[in-house]
Amino acid sequence: METREFGKTGEKLSILGLGGFHLLEISDREATQIINIYLDKGGNYIETAPEYGAGESERKVGIALKSRRNECFLTTKCHLRDKAGANKSIEESLTRLHTDHVDLLILHHV
Repeated sequence: METREFGKTGEKLSILGLGGFHLLEISDREATQIINIYLDKGGNYIETAPEYGAGESERKVGIALKSRRNECFLTTKCHLRDKAGANKSIEESLTRLHTDHVDLLILHHV
């Protein structure tokens, strides 16, 4: 899959990203299959958010990426604007995603 440099980060991201919202409509197994196929085809940009199914999308992405986390540029979102709320939201996202970091955090609803 074709990639492009992501600004001045040095990261090369696939031109087609995989959004997590529609993973809500399918089983964990199917979500894992889709994510694995996407990664196998050279995709590496995965985006989700805690608001997608009250964390369900992040949970499914986390299951799928347990053994492949280092193969993707993982993005999630936060809609809370206070420090305590944002920290809590981020920690909960990391837990659901089974990772210690995301590569990009986007402020949702800005």
